[in-house]
Amino acid sequence: MKRPAFFLCYFETTRNCDQDCPNCMTRLTTEPARTELTTDEAKRLVLDELLAVCPNGAVSFSGGEILQRPDHLELIEHNARNGLYTFVNTSGASLDAARLRALKNAAAGRLTMGFSLDSVDSSVQAKCRSGGQEQFTRLTRLCDEHQVSYFVLVTISRRNMHTLQPTLAWLNERKIAVIRSPFVPRGAAASSRDLCFDAADMERHISPALRNHPLSYVSFTPFFAAPDATHLNVLGQSLSLGSLGCQAGRTFIGINAEGDVAPCVHLLDTPVCCGNVREQPLSRIIEESPIMRTLRSPRPVGGKCSRCRYGDSCRGCRSLAYYHSGDYLAEDPTCFFMPETVETRSIHEDLQTRNTRVFLDHLVNHRPWSDIFGSGGRLGVALLNLKARFMERVESWLL
Repeated sequence: MKRPAFFLCYFETTRNCDQDCPNCMTRLTTEPARTELTTDEAKRLVLDELLAVCPNGAVSFSGGEILQRPDHLELIEHNARNGLYTFVNTSGASLDAARLRALKNAAAGRLTMGFSLDSVDSSVQAKCRSGGQEQFTRLTRLCDEHQVSYFVLVTISRRNMHTLQPTLAWLNERKIAVIRSPFVPRGAAASSRDLCFDAADMERHISPALRNHPLSYVSFTPFFAAPDATHLNVLGQSLSLGSLGCQAGRTFIGINAEGDVAPCVHLLDTPVCCGNVREQPLSRIIEESPIMRTLRSPRPVGGKCSRCRYGDSCRGCRSLAYYHSGDYLAEDPTCFFMPETVETRSIHEDLQTRNTRVFLDHLVNHRPWSDIFGSGGRLGVALLNLKARFMERVESWLL
C-alpha cells in the first residue's frame, strides 16, 4: 500500500457523554460486551500504528465525549510526541479557558477543535442535540482568544434539512469550515430511520444549500466537480492535492472505543468491520483488509455509481449505501443524478469545480490544513487557479 499524503483516524475514546443528545449515533442502547481500550492499548495499538501508516496524519479524538475520559490529555500528548495532528470533537459543555489551554499544551499547539451545530433555528436545534447557537458562539470566541483553530460538524437529517441554508449562510459569514455529516441509524439512533433523507430531499433541500457554500465541501456527496479538479500534470509530473467525495477507507477510518476498525466512523458497530486492533496490527488491517483494499481500488461501487462520470472522485456515501441496502458497495441512495454513461455530465459540474478551488484555497491558507499541505499544497492550489483562469480566457476567445 502506498502511504497516503494525509490520513485521518476518527477515534472514539469513550461511549459516555456529558449531554443527552436526541438520537445520538454513538451512544449504545446496551453496554458493550468488551472493555474499552486501555491507555496503553490506545497508545500502542492505535496512535503508534497510525504513525507507521502516515507520518503526516491526524487523529480526531471523539466519543461520546472525550473530555469524560480521565486519560484524554495523556493520549493527546502521546499523539503530539508522535508528530501527528490532534482534532478534538466535543460538545463543549465542560470546555472553559483552563481546559482549552491544557488541550492546546498537550497537543503541542497542533490542535483543532470540532463543535456541532445542526441549526440556527433554536427549536430545530433542540430536537437534534443539546447546545445551540449561543453555546457555539461562546466556544468559537474561546478558541479565537486562545488562537486555536476549529470547524463545525453539521449532521443533516429530515429534522434540520429545511434550515440548512440559513445555517450554512450564518457559518459562511464567519468563514467557518463545515463538515457535513449525514444522519445514519447507528447506536441509539437505530430506531429513528425515519430521519434519514433520500434522493428527493438531497435534490430539493440539501445539495442546493451545500452548493451555495463552498466551505462545506468536506465529505460532500454527491460531488459533481470535474474528476480531475484536484489533479494537475505539470511538465510531465503528476500533482495531486487529494481526493474529493467519500473518503471511506481511502484517507479516513473509524475506530470505536473497543478497538473495532471500519472504513468510516458511521460504519462502526456494523458488519462492515475490517478487524480489531487487539487481534491484528492496525497498519496491517489498513493495508490488508479486503474491505479497505476494495475501497481503494478504481471504481469499486455498483449500480449507477459504476457508470457515473464522478464514480471515482465522488464514489457516493458508503455508509448511506449500507444503511439503505445492507451493501456498502451499492449505489448512493441519496444521489439524484441519473447518468446514462460515464460521459454524462452533471449540470452542476462547472459550479462545483469552481467551488472546489475556493475550498482548497481556504484549506491551504488556514490551519491546520496549511501546515498539513505545506508549501507544496499552496503551490498546487496556485497552479490549479492559474490553469482555471487560463482555460476561462481560452473559452472566452473561442466564443
